[in-house]
Amino acid sequence: MPSTDPFKNKVAIVTGAAQGLGLDYAMALAARGARVVISDLGTDRSGEGQDPAAVSVALDALKAKGHDVVAHVGHLENEEECRQLVELAISHFGALDILIHNAGWVDCQGIETQEQAFLERALGISVHAPVWLAKHAWKHLKASEAPRIVLTTSDRAMYQRYAQPGLVAYSAGKMAQVGIMNALSMEGLEHGILVNAISPVAKTRMWGVTQPPEELKPEWVTPGVLYLASPLCRDTGYILRASNGQFTATRFSENSGVSYPRDLARVEASSLAEVAERWSRIKECHYVPIKVANTRADLGESPVWDARTGALYFVDITGGRIHRLLPDGEVEKLYESAARIGALALTDQGNLIFTEDASVAILDVAPGKVRQYSMPVHHRPSYRFNDGACDPHGRFVTGLMDEGPSGKTGALFRFDGELHDEVIHDGLSLPNGITWSADGQTVFFVDSVARAIYRAEYLPEGRLEQVSLFAETPAELGRPDGIALDREGGLWVCQFNGSCLLRYDRHGHLTDQVVMPVPRPTSVCFGGDGMDTLFITTARVGMSPAELRHYPDAGDLYAIRPEVGGIARYTFKE
Repeated sequence: MPSTDPFKNKVAIVTGAAQGLGLDYAMALAARGARVVISDLGTDRSGEGQDPAAVSVALDALKAKGHDVVAHVGHLENEEECRQLVELAISHFGALDILIHNAGWVDCQGIETQEQAFLERALGISVHAPVWLAKHAWKHLKASEAPRIVLTTSDRAMYQRYAQPGLVAYSAGKMAQVGIMNALSMEGLEHGILVNAISPVAKTRMWGVTQPPEELKPEWVTPGVLYLASPLCRDTGYILRASNGQFTATRFSENSGVSYPRDLARVEASSLAEVAERWSRIKECHYVPIKVANTRADLGESPVWDARTGALYFVDITGGRIHRLLPDGEVEKLYESAARIGALALTDQGNLIFTEDASVAILDVAPGKVRQYSMPVHHRPSYRFNDGACDPHGRFVTGLMDEGPSGKTGALFRFDGELHDEVIHDGLSLPNGITWSADGQTVFFVDSVARAIYRAEYLPEGRLEQVSLFAETPAELGRPDGIALDREGGLWVCQFNGSCLLRYDRHGHLTDQVVMPVPRPTSVCFGGDGMDTLFITTARVGMSPAELRHYPDAGDLYAIRPEVGGIARYTFKE
């Protein structure tokens, strides 16, 4: 063991350490020279029973490797047991540097049948235990050179999308540990006691797993816990989410501009009616759009990510230009036309298929020259193609609209490899964003005038069946424009004249609202490493000089980093 190891001769308490995550934490600490006290009741998956043999087995396994370890068996819901556990560490090792509270209990009980004993058991291990352990460990931690506390919370408590029925008691306890962490992190500052939390996902006895898992392994969480428990960590009050060897640190962050508690710097309302009317704006989410490039597009649209080159393509419709954002942040003009360029997509050869007025063309990217044109599908100059994308079979689908407008004369056209066209859906007023599900069996498309996002079954031959309304966007938030799907089936939509992005889950329920710094976001696409960045084009077309003075960045390119990454778009088969 190298003398530079940050855990050498440190003293750690790990609760829930007979199996699973806790045992792996204890093993890792001891292997790095820490002296460890393991504590566990030895309960079964449902938290029932008490088997001291489980702790004995863990203790023997640790000692067999030559580690300096002692064991404790007791009910930590009780303050006296917590005191005894801390004193056990002091009596054996003379100090205490690290407290990791991993012990937990989970079981389901519906709210109508909730029992007091059930609730008290959950709160005992998740609320009473960390408080009593911290109370009796505090004076000893104050004497340490690098005192650390790591509590344990759960994504199922913190995030509504992962919540499950019957977990009220469990979620209450796990969420309480976030509050305990926040309070202790402030109380510990003057003493250098750093308090953080881990939110692990791992297959252990709580999952009913008895064999070593092939995924979500406990040992893939451990590096994050080691960091939080080590002198290398200099932060306090963070929640480290850990799953499958991946980590992300988060905390509940305040919106910008807030002067707590008197000014939330957000939406004002003085009556029930005003709260109801402004609800869509009130429930905005925490994402902050970041400007990617000063593009000043008149009508930016149709962003497309090229994973092979790390470039982002997008168009300026009224400017008749195709732009390319390079990995170094530079924006170059790739192609310019006297026509309006409405939609853009990649081909399987790394070229681009795009629309010019009511025609479709293929652009060879390297020379920047058009190789092939389709016949125009309409000869009236007010008609042009708008947004578009490629279907799972490599065909290009784009929506024809009348800038007139002239009622429900818009339609979706499908183009094959020879650029022959066929109408696959009509009766639209302003066809807009279109995208396909990851399995290619469902297509989503927008009619901006109707404020509607539709969903339909997409057949292999390129026909639509069972078209239905997926979501109708709020009238006070402008009109829906471009769309993109994330890996959970969530649909992101730009709200033109609504100054925001909306996210609907796979069932059509509104889950997030992202406020934009400009009023006219137009289209979105996922890209970047791991498809974890959502790029957003915007427009300045039709804005008055006064509006442009107020929003000088209108037409620029933005991005956010959603919690869930996106799926790659299909390409056109040349």
